Amino acid sequence: MHASCLHDKVAIVTGAARRNGMGRAIALELAREGAAIVVCDFQRPEESQELVVELQGLGVSAAWIDANVTEVAACRRIVAFAIDQFGRVDILVNNAGHGVRQPLETISEADYDFQLNLHLKGPFFLIQSVVPHMRVAGGGRIVNISSELAYTGCRDLSHYSAAKAGLRGLTKALALELAPNITLNTVCPGPTATDKFKSGPEFTDTNRDALPLRRFGTASDVARSVRFLVTSDGDAFTGQTLDPNCGAVMN
Repeated sequence: MHASCLHDKVAIVTGAARRNGMGRAIALELAREGAAIVVCDFQRPEESQELVVELQGLGVSAAWIDANVTEVAACRRIVAFAIDQFGRVDILVNNAGHGVRQPLETISEADYDFQLNLHLKGPFFLIQSVVPHMRVAGGGRIVNISSELAYTGCRDLSHYSAAKAGLRGLTKALALELAPNITLNTVCPGPTATDKFKSGPEFTDTNRDALPLRRFGTASDVARSVRFLVTSDGDAFTGQTLDPNCGAVMN
């Protein structure tokens, strides 16, 4: 393994367990840089344990916790678990997410609350919980995984799009509040060829060829963006957004 630029660092990655998902790719990418990993996911024990074994095979420490980030108490518990296991937290990646297509007229209050709780409330309270520990350690890096839909919106995904746009706003506000020693940035992937996306109706040659780069993004594209932001390469970045989207949205 090459020189480890995250040696002695500890990272929490939420939504990490799904096979071939973005969270899993992020956890593995940070582990390759030497970080110990806290795998956080909800009701995926087999995949979580499988990932821990894979991470340990890279020569880093890893542990997993089953937690629902829509609940404030669970957010507190995740951070407490990380401190108990490893004594510190240097990196938080808020990746947990789940979009559900629903026309406006069919969205219930519970549906709306779920999207806002998962994509906005959970990251907020995880950040609130981890910041005191980062301050004690002298600083930290926080990355929020949003979506290109934060820019564009999407038919039948109004609640999801609103939550992801809100996450970008949260990143900017807290980047101001927590500077200079804690940085916050957003990654907004475009269409990404995870197993979930491949099983959906938008995974077509026509949609792929409509992208300027003539390919869908990969989970590794997202993971490398996160790696950049949490290593010394990203020292000058806070309140910013990286868009690994193959040209789907240009800024």
